[in-house]
This record gives sequence, structure tokens and C-alpha cells, in this order.
Amino acid sequence: MMAAVTAAFARVLGHEVSLRADTPVDAYGPWQDIAVLVAVALKESTGIELSDAQLFVAQVAGDLATDLEVNSR
Repeated sequence: MMAAVTAAFARVLGHEVSLRADTPVDAYGPWQDIAVLVAVALKESTGIELSDAQLFVAQVAGDLATDLEVNSR
């Protein structure tokens, strides 16, 4: 799922990014400004929807990957 999170960030930011599970979600700018856009990109690429609560409590990219995994079940 990390590949999907990385791709979503890249799509939103318009350039390649390098994310690890421990990369802070605000490493590429204010998370509140891009959270919804990343969520939309993830939904379009994976078909998995993240809740607002999942988005706004996420601290690192791995949190998003874990949430994707949980929501895929």
C-alpha cells in the first residue's frame, strides 16, 4: 500500500516523491492543504476510501498505508 500512497502524493504534488512508512505526512507541505487531494487520488487509484478521521489523525505515510489496508477488507 505504500506504493499507492507514494503515487497519490506524486500525483497531487505534480512531481516524484520518496516516501517511507515513517515519512511525516507534512514532509511536502501542510498536510491540511493536501489531505483531501491525496485521499481523492488514493480512492481513484485503489478504489479504497479513507475517512476524514483517518486522514486527519495520520502522522506518517505508514498510517495512510495501514488505513488503506484496513479499509480494503
